[in-house]
Amino acid sequence: MNNIKHALFLLPLLSMIFFSCVREPSDSVSQDSIYGEYRLVYEAGEDKSYARAEFHFGSALGTKLELSDPATVSAGGGELSWKPLLAYYEKDFAGVEEELTFTYTDIDGNTFSNTVSQTDPIAFPASLDPIEKGAAYTLSWVGNPVGPSETITVTVNGPNEGDAKIFTTTDPGATSIILGVDKLGDLGLGTGRIVMERRKDAPIQEGTSKGGAIWVRYVTATEEIQINE
Repeated sequence: MNNIKHALFLLPLLSMIFFSCVREPSDSVSQDSIYGEYRLVYEAGEDKSYARAEFHFGSALGTKLELSDPATVSAGGGELSWKPLLAYYEKDFAGVEEELTFTYTDIDGNTFSNTVSQTDPIAFPASLDPIEKGAAYTLSWVGNPVGPSETITVTVNGPNEGDAKIFTTTDPGATSIILGVDKLGDLGLGTGRIVMERRKDAPIQEGTSKGGAIWVRYVTATEEIQINE
């Protein structure tokens, strides 16, 4: 019986991975129908930056594409490597990369360049007050207020399995975020973990007629936080 329950639990997860990573070779579609997405991610917990590029057929929701030879995508002086599990291209760097230029060349020799700049850093205060489940929690961050096209996201993961809660704000000028009591009430008691990120979206600079997207993320290190009744 336990094996059956385990299999039933895994089926939705495996299906999600399969359908999210369905891809086709880029030479199977018109090159002008390729939508490009370029990302710059810094993760403070690892002190690493990641340049990531993803290509879709037609739109952001279209089938993911693996570039066919001789198409390439590069950034920071080198080609990005194909990551088959998640169907995107990636190259990592030590520390913060303030700016990277992505260069994508399709199989017809058309080249598109997009320069991506890292967003403002964000961090937790030196100490975090405990979360009291019966009241809303105001979290003020260290860093600049919310700017245009920016989103601040806070994820709190309680000690129980599956009790992670996500909170966001896009309010221009905000310097704090309120974690609502409705979600906090579902957290387990004890030592939890909390992480925060600042994301900024920007228009693509060069792309096909289908366009594309640019976004950057600055992710804090994960911290422990006490969750009380």
